[in-house]
Amino acid sequence: MNDARRSGRIVVRPDDPSLTGHGGLAVIGDLESRLGLIVEIDGELGRERRARPVKVRRRGVSPGELVLARAECQLVGGAFFDHLQDQRADEAGARLRAVAGVPSAPVALQLSKRFRRVHCERIERAMADAGERLDRALGRDLAEPVTIDLDATQITVYGRCKDGAARCRTGQLSCAPQIAFWAQRNRALTAELVGGNQERLGPKECARIASRAIGLLPAGHGAVTMRVDSAYYAIELLDRLRKEQTRFTVSVPRSQAMWKALSQIPDSAWVDALDMPGAQVAEIVRRVPFAAEQIARLKGSRRLQTIPPEQLQMALDGQLASVYGHSFILTDIPHQPTAWVEHFHRHRAQIEERLKDTKTGQALRHLPSGDINANRVWLTAAMLAVNLTAWCCDLSPAAAASGQAPKNTPLRRLLFNIPHRVGPGDPATGRQQRLIPVLSRRGRQTRSREQPSATPQRGHPNTPLPRSSS
Repeated sequence: MNDARRSGRIVVRPDDPSLTGHGGLAVIGDLESRLGLIVEIDGELGRERRARPVKVRRRGVSPGELVLARAECQLVGGAFFDHLQDQRADEAGARLRAVAGVPSAPVALQLSKRFRRVHCERIERAMADAGERLDRALGRDLAEPVTIDLDATQITVYGRCKDGAARCRTGQLSCAPQIAFWAQRNRALTAELVGGNQERLGPKECARIASRAIGLLPAGHGAVTMRVDSAYYAIELLDRLRKEQTRFTVSVPRSQAMWKALSQIPDSAWVDALDMPGAQVAEIVRRVPFAAEQIARLKGSRRLQTIPPEQLQMALDGQLASVYGHSFILTDIPHQPTAWVEHFHRHRAQIEERLKDTKTGQALRHLPSGDINANRVWLTAAMLAVNLTAWCCDLSPAAAASGQAPKNTPLRRLLFNIPHRVGPGDPATGRQQRLIPVLSRRGRQTRSREQPSATPQRGHPNTPLPRSSS
């Protein structure tokens, strides 16, 4: 009796094999076909002679397809190597994606362990070249001034066998990716994966990352300015930037020498800061007011380090109603006023948004493998996913070419994770016929007419993208 009433196994699946939940990846597929990204990556890796090739046989996916498949998986929410299996099972979406034959999770992990640091640098070069072709197609002035932001983020990892991980300043086992972003384009240029105890890189390593980022800019670029945090303050880095003919603004660590210099600034030298009510700037420093009750709420915060120690103690004891927090900036930009330089350097904080995109928008919240080479590929795929998102926003009028989705709507829900029903292809044109389920304003599901179309409409219909020579 009980066996007869027992229900069968419940399986959740699409109502037919022509339905995919990630129809928006057709945009990535068409973008790749026009920019030739896979061919570019494989070509760069084929020219590398400092390490053994990632793959010799042509059977299966190429290294470029592996990295792009990993990036596409992250774009739709994949956070582990095993999520490649879900993408691999999406047969309908294979006709829309850039990489139709997705490798299995074990194969992807095995191939990722063969990558070395120089291979990841080659992929960065391929991404930079593809971005340059897109800029040329959009008619952008490549001689525009360039701003590069460099910063690090902490990724907590678990397990004693994590290769390259170390204890950070808070005691957690972590890794610290160092990433350089092109501020005007919202694109990642280069990255380096180090242990959590190396959040403050050595001077030579800082200079090497800066040179790599500058070397990835397009030929004929405009004047370059680099904005860096106090963790990168080193004479070797500043000397390298001078040799690269690059301007800089650097946050200077607070020391006794800086506090002494602060005490020698007359009150008449302070002027109001731009777009920051209550803040003031002088020739070498910015000061921001803090009320006594605000200081009590900031107990343990790093912002308290901006207040002179003796004034901080007096505020905590109730002897002062308010104090100023100070930040010191070193720059070699002589032709701009102090308030402009401080305002320009303050916007370095936008790199925090880009780093947040790599964690919440992509899958850089963790590093899934115990092998550092596989984790480097994971980091590189996250950078590629960020750049693909930025390229899509460059083409999207809804995002206003700003790198951000409108009204804080995640681009994943806005564009990529859209259900599509893929119909049979047209033998004459090679285009796919799709029936796209959409939601009406009343919440009822309707379906658009079946139209022959390769991709959703792009934001610049009058600016064709270059097609790959392959």
